[in-house]
Amino acid sequence: MKKLIAVFLLFAACSCKKKDQLPVTEPVKEKYIPVTASLDAYTKVQYGNMPLVISVPHGGSMQPAGIPNRTCPGITTVTDIGTIALLLVIDSIAGADYNIKPSWIYTDLSRIKIDENRALPEATCSNPAVYQYWNNYHTGLDTCIGRLLTRYPQCIFIDLHGHGHTIQRCELGYLLTAGELQNPSTLMYSGSSLNHGAGIFGGKTIQQMVSGSTAFGSYLFTNGFAAVPAATDPAPAAADPYFDGGYNTAWYTGTGYPKVFGWQIETNYTGLRDNYTDRMAFAKAFMRSIIAYFNNNTNMPAVSFGY
Repeated sequence: MKKLIAVFLLFAACSCKKKDQLPVTEPVKEKYIPVTASLDAYTKVQYGNMPLVISVPHGGSMQPAGIPNRTCPGITTVTDIGTIALLLVIDSIAGADYNIKPSWIYTDLSRIKIDENRALPEATCSNPAVYQYWNNYHTGLDTCIGRLLTRYPQCIFIDLHGHGHTIQRCELGYLLTAGELQNPSTLMYSGSSLNHGAGIFGGKTIQQMVSGSTAFGSYLFTNGFAAVPAATDPAPAAADPYFDGGYNTAWYTGTGYPKVFGWQIETNYTGLRDNYTDRMAFAKAFMRSIIAYFNNNTNMPAVSFGY
């Protein structure tokens, strides 16, 4: 009997040990499905599945009679023609060519009704009837960022615009003035829109990140679209008009968003926004450039996107 008990205990011990040593199966990661929604009659948003948020504040053309025009002094009301169409083509290419989707937001309202790239008083000319649209836009952006930061350590914010300047090139705004770009040895991350990315850039200087070989503008140039700053065009000339970034870029890469960095893109019209073929070509160049930027500058390689 004692022999039987001993054999049973030995068998049980062996069985338990064998069971404990079974390999642990990792759960299969599922793709995160992007969600597109309307926050109101004019504000559209997509919660995407890569660490990129694109804002298009000035592309809308709708001028409903029930929403008063902005009339406060010193405002700008020019529409950035074709920027919403450009965004949607970028989104389409991201899905078709890479099986991923950026987060984005835009308003269909004309800039004469609201300016989503300004603080609330100027954006609405202090008209409470328009506050809801401003609040929805910026709450939507905040939500986009918050969702991405549950999956990725950081994210890129891009404010997408269109300029009417004579020189047909993209102007990339890092909150650095033309004068600062003209003196690259004095450039600092602090105060720029890349400040919160400095820790993941592998020791690269800000000069390298705005006009080195792996700068976003340099990738755009390699893919067929002129840009400043870039390795081939490190700074605008003193007489050149240049947009260095606005309210949204400063706000969403500022102290309230310590895990966000990015830049403003002012796109030229001719050869980029003027027709579907050119928008498609730029969308492909944009996606190739942003993927290369992530892969070669950050700890967020494109292979990790989509989850």
